[in-house]
Amino acid sequence: MTDKWITVCRLLEQTEKIFPSTQVVLVSRQLSHFNNKANLFKLLSLELQENNIGKAKVELWVSKIFDLFPEEVANAVSNYGDIGSAIYFLEISKKSSDFTLKQILDVLQLDCAKSSGSTFDLIKEMVTKMSDIERKWFFRFLVRKTRNNMGEGQLKKILAKHYKLKAKDVKSHLNFNSFSDVVMYYEMNEKPPMNLSHGSFVKPMLAKEVPMNKWPENKIVDYKYDGNRYQIHKEGDNVIIFNRKGSIVTPQFEDVVERVREYEVDCILDGEIYPINDDGSPAEHKLMGTRVHSKNHVEAREKVKVRWVIFDCLKLGSNTIMDLSYSDRLEKFSQLPDQAHRMEEGGDVLAFYNRAINDGFEGIIVKDATLPYEAGKRSAGWAKYKPPRIELDVAIIAAKYGQGDKRDVFASFNIGVKTDVGFHPVGWVGTGFSDDELYELTKSLRKNVEYFSGGIYKLLPRTVLEVSADLVSMDEKGNYGLRFPRCKRIREDKFVADTNTLDDIIRLYSE
Repeated sequence: MTDKWITVCRLLEQTEKIFPSTQVVLVSRQLSHFNNKANLFKLLSLELQENNIGKAKVELWVSKIFDLFPEEVANAVSNYGDIGSAIYFLEISKKSSDFTLKQILDVLQLDCAKSSGSTFDLIKEMVTKMSDIERKWFFRFLVRKTRNNMGEGQLKKILAKHYKLKAKDVKSHLNFNSFSDVVMYYEMNEKPPMNLSHGSFVKPMLAKEVPMNKWPENKIVDYKYDGNRYQIHKEGDNVIIFNRKGSIVTPQFEDVVERVREYEVDCILDGEIYPINDDGSPAEHKLMGTRVHSKNHVEAREKVKVRWVIFDCLKLGSNTIMDLSYSDRLEKFSQLPDQAHRMEEGGDVLAFYNRAINDGFEGIIVKDATLPYEAGKRSAGWAKYKPPRIELDVAIIAAKYGQGDKRDVFASFNIGVKTDVGFHPVGWVGTGFSDDELYELTKSLRKNVEYFSGGIYKLLPRTVLEVSADLVSMDEKGNYGLRFPRCKRIREDKFVADTNTLDDIIRLYSE
């Protein structure tokens, strides 16, 4: 048995382009070759600490490490779809290293916030000793985009097959434990714990879109916030913040940590962090990206103010309460500060919904007061209700090539609406297209290229799309845009003169 990095990479190569069912069989059989299976699943499930590095910096580092022009690296990434494949096909070296999986895991989790220094030097020393195949997978895991089709669902199936367990049991165990912890217990022939403990992430209960006629009769209604979902564990002054995927993101929100430390009781809480304006009103959701992705957390905190709201509690003091009904849980945790805005008992739900929209929030969540907290389940007992999606006819005004299997076609399109002097851009759309549609669009749009700059093809407006979107938004500069646009169909029956106007967008924003 071995835990060599090269062995992991060879396994990943075998599983990259095979059917999911074959992948499950192959990986489950190969697990017996690894001493530390927990470490392997820590890697595969991306249970890795934030390393504060993005695509642009990785490409820059690669150019420095291998003495390449930045344009060479960028072109290789564009041609092959990702940084890992680009490195592989550059064919820099064939020699294999002697690194262990543990050594790789340690380096993958180092802070890469600085463009030079000890982290860069360590990575340089390591990757120059690797073979092409090792570098390919190292860089994929470094940017957390593995492209190995081994998501959470696949990993659950692999565990169930290897350890001869029922899939539902594996799923239940993972609601309360990480993949690496679950594997550690399985290796000891023990059942993973199913209880709450400080610092052990619990899969969140999720909401569904449910029509009004199927809302629960016995209901409690909250505002729906346009932020990010977080789980906060407090034990004395020790506060840990998990994102929805279970990664620890505490350093991103020291202001929230300070606030939660003021609570007089230990607890495990479920809630939302959302961006706010100086007056306390909700700000554009995209500002969360500054808090989440910024390399300088202090600077990000100054730029983007946030607010934390509680909408559920799993543990209060020494008592686990997630098995109680929501109304009983609420009775116990409603005395904590920072409660979500909640409708008074017997209130008018639609009036409350309209108030939420007028206050700048997404909508409402209608919760079944009788339900326990169903970890890891998307439940109709939590019904989300948002404004209906809007539909518009827009023109394609620019396009970008895709990556991976879409690198030969335009896969993302800048869309615009008419003004008196041309077209006003309202966002990018890349969903809702079939492969055939992308191929045909690319052939057609290539004829309309006006100029090329920064990876974007500026196009003469000749093609109309019918798109749907959540809503119209406005950024800090006063520019209007569409939130989450999706292509419904290509309108070959319409001319660009038939598209919606900027006045239509302004009207929709004002409604």
